[in-house]
Amino acid sequence: MSNLQGYVNKEDVTLTHPDLSKVWLDSGDVMRLLHCSQRTLGKLRAKGLPFYKVHTHYCLYRLDEVIAFIENRKTPHDDGNAC
Repeated sequence: MSNLQGYVNKEDVTLTHPDLSKVWLDSGDVMRLLHCSQRTLGKLRAKGLPFYKVHTHYCLYRLDEVIAFIENRKTPHDDGNAC
């Protein structure tokens, strides 16, 4: 979890905060966190990644929901070294 600290630099929010539902990420944060492109992020949204549309082309994501989505999609043979 400590490697996420560099990606979330919102006002006075740390990842040690007990309530991760209060940490919001924009699309750029999520793309950097997942090491993916804008197109891949769109595909992930279509596959069920929870997001909140704020404006026509602006989405926000709750950190706890992104983490839960990643955990639910992991397969037993994932070792963290995915391409």
